[in-house]
Amino acid sequence: MFLSTYLWQKVAADLLIHKSRTALAITSIAIGAFIIGTLLGMMDLQLSQMDSAHRQSQPSHISLILRQDADNALADTLKHVEGVADIDVLTPFTVQYKLPNAEQWQTGTALFRPDYAAQRYDRMTLVSGAFPSGQDIAAERLSAQAAGLHSGDKISLATATGSQDFALHGIIRHPFVKPPAFGGQLYFFLDPELGPLFGIPAHTFRQVLVQIQAPYSIEKARTVAAQLRTTLAAHGIAVNATLLQDPEQHWGRGIFSGIHLVLTVMAWASLLLSSVLILNTVAALITQQTEQIGIMKAIGARRWTIAKIYLAQVLILALCALAIALPLSWAGAFYSSRWLLGLFNISLDGFAYSPRALGLTLAGGLLAPLAAALWPVWRGAALPVRQALASYGLGADFVGTGGLARRLEAWATRWLPTLYAVALANLLRRKARLLWTQSVLTIAGVLFIVIMSLAASVNLTLDKELARSRYTLRLGFSQDQEAATVTDIVHRLSPASPVEFWNRLPAEFSRNGVLLRQSGSLGVQMLALPTDTTLYQPLITAGRWFNASDEQQNHLVLNAATAELNGIQVGDWVQGTLLPPAINGKVAPAQDWQVIGLYRWFAGAGYTVEPVYAPLSTIQAQTHTSQRHSFALWATDIKDLAAETAYADTVKAAFRQAQIKLDVYTTFAKLEQRQFAQNQFRPMTAMLLGLAVLIAAVGAIGLSGTLAIGVLQRTREIGVLRAIGAKSSAIFKLFMLEGLCHGVLAWLLSIPLAYLLAEPLAKQLGITMLGIHLDFVFAWPAVALWLGAVLLLAVVAAYLPARTATRIVVRESLNY
Repeated sequence: MFLSTYLWQKVAADLLIHKSRTALAITSIAIGAFIIGTLLGMMDLQLSQMDSAHRQSQPSHISLILRQDADNALADTLKHVEGVADIDVLTPFTVQYKLPNAEQWQTGTALFRPDYAAQRYDRMTLVSGAFPSGQDIAAERLSAQAAGLHSGDKISLATATGSQDFALHGIIRHPFVKPPAFGGQLYFFLDPELGPLFGIPAHTFRQVLVQIQAPYSIEKARTVAAQLRTTLAAHGIAVNATLLQDPEQHWGRGIFSGIHLVLTVMAWASLLLSSVLILNTVAALITQQTEQIGIMKAIGARRWTIAKIYLAQVLILALCALAIALPLSWAGAFYSSRWLLGLFNISLDGFAYSPRALGLTLAGGLLAPLAAALWPVWRGAALPVRQALASYGLGADFVGTGGLARRLEAWATRWLPTLYAVALANLLRRKARLLWTQSVLTIAGVLFIVIMSLAASVNLTLDKELARSRYTLRLGFSQDQEAATVTDIVHRLSPASPVEFWNRLPAEFSRNGVLLRQSGSLGVQMLALPTDTTLYQPLITAGRWFNASDEQQNHLVLNAATAELNGIQVGDWVQGTLLPPAINGKVAPAQDWQVIGLYRWFAGAGYTVEPVYAPLSTIQAQTHTSQRHSFALWATDIKDLAAETAYADTVKAAFRQAQIKLDVYTTFAKLEQRQFAQNQFRPMTAMLLGLAVLIAAVGAIGLSGTLAIGVLQRTREIGVLRAIGAKSSAIFKLFMLEGLCHGVLAWLLSIPLAYLLAEPLAKQLGITMLGIHLDFVFAWPAVALWLGAVLLLAVVAAYLPARTATRIVVRESLNY
């Protein structure tokens, strides 16, 4: 047998006599195992469900969003482009809608497919009701949730002939849609026969979904996409955006890859830190039972037998902790995954868990506590009989006899009241225990301050990006508009606001005959703007921005990330082909363009088209267009989001009355964009803060266990204090002050460590998690917040041990 009956009785007695210590140890291990199981299970569920849902939708390899309507006959031409296996088409368009019982018109997206029952790629699945038919429409699943829509609701849509009500009779899941919570528009699905009612010619499409011939590769997809864009341009069709998708991995994987790495490290670190209490508990137990070990060895117990007694206790603690942590971690992983997957429009209905996470949780939850206990157990079991039997209770645990302890005690005695001096000196009674207790609290503090600095840095980066964007509104037009018409509408609303116009053109860029790899997720487009623009200038990281000398010159300002991918530096030349509607069926030949500057692109986690900036005068000369433009920008004196939203609604209504369609993807207000960007980052920072709170809870439990162990080891000492007249209030205060000293020391240690680590960690987290280079700022307010938090944790942790100390009776303590 592993242990005899009598030894099992000792194991049970040790665990049950000090129930609070046992409960603290179980709780600490359970928190560590819970974090491991929840985070690893959540990651596995997310990725597996995302990839599974992605494959089930039959994802397109290439998605081309067109600027204008293309005749269905062109689809057959695209099918014969070299490398194309097959295509599917659909038509998304901007629509004005009014929800039930609403007074204001809003801008959303509507789309239709030629045949909902014969979808080839990016299949949209029916959640409830029926696919659109006749006057019955459907809403996207996330849109219906965000707007509170139900079957039978009446939705008003603005048609070419006026407002018309449509009945909602279906809910559809779109596999690629931006959540409304992150700034996405509401989506509605229509019968294709309704296209002409919204000014869309019959038998046309605006988006092409393509699968390439096997085998798939990203380079092959990029080459085929370029050929498709050139073919479309030759037929007078421009492409606004190009999306490339891996057929095996969900498009949202990149958003989670960085955060998963961080969470994995934090998960294992939390289990390691939760095992610190086991080390402290076992070390204190060995010290407390040194005389018992001596007696057992005197009557013949071997070293391994004694070690098994204490390791069995740790094993029981770990098993009890796992019994608590496993079901909680399964629930935590499932419900957190269901929430996060819901943001990506993926349902997780039936309960699921990760076998890999279960195995790792069991292994970690058992092995980490045993490993933490092994050293103090083996060392205690090796004590000689004479040394073990020579142990005494009063002051036996005081090992702070070094120079630092003596100097600290002398300083404290001289300058502090007696209780404060004793509490401070008690910190060094067990240096190893102090080290482990402080490590958990300090790491929690560093993590808290670093995460708060990450959030502050995100806000600073957004603020600086807004400072570089000096416009109030940027309107994108579905079709290029006359400058005079747009200026007239704007000046009726804001007479004192000068309007600046930009153009956009699809373009292909290459170097030495090889297409450039882009960091943008929806391809690249050329943005042509005045060289003397006053409304926007990106952050230039190398080279320079435009000036008057660049007028009508083939000069570019390129994204620094794209330049790095392709080994391009300032002064290099690239070949660029503009893809406006072709003349006589021919696309303009490639031209040489010189890179004069590199900019840092703030794209965040969203899917956006990467801009390449060029002088507007150059593009106008090459395309022979000077009066029609893609964007209009202007600034007004608006300071808050509510006022901006109201003004933007008024402007959109004015353009709607003028029958000018706005592009929903490129029309936005500045403060609104900032709010949407913050919404993207908030779930990540909230998750990390939640982990910091859990680690802080582990630290509080460890501190409570340390103080509780101190009460046990100093039982005789407390009895002596009571015998010479110490009151219960004084003893209570002594242990409370000791807890507060731990908290203050952990706070002091966390400040310099956080200051040194916050900037490199926050910047790396910005790149890993968000895909952006952050402007760093140290969150000094977080330092004050952590002081308040750690003092509160210390008070809570010290209360029960301090109260226990006041209940020790003199006679019983002196006999301990």
